[in-house]
Amino acid sequence: MRGNTMDSPVFQRLEHGVDKLFEQLRRTTERQSQLSTALVKSREEVERLRAEIQRLKSERTDTRKKVDALLRDFESLELHIEGAEQ
Repeated sequence: MRGNTMDSPVFQRLEHGVDKLFEQLRRTTERQSQLSTALVKSREEVERLRAEIQRLKSERTDTRKKVDALLRDFESLELHIEGAEQ
């Protein structure tokens, strides 16, 4: 009858290999979880920045409209001044 196979060098090497694989799987799963969390945060930041860009574009458009109106008013005022001087 053969000795206890649990004590054989082959079984011990196999058991050690399985332990290493389980540890590697645990680290990989933990890293995947960290990356998933980072991805969610990144997506939220991208959406926040998109909204900020849209707000700034809107502000820029509003400012351009105000400047155009001021320029028209100024040009109109200039015409009135020139007409009054003649």
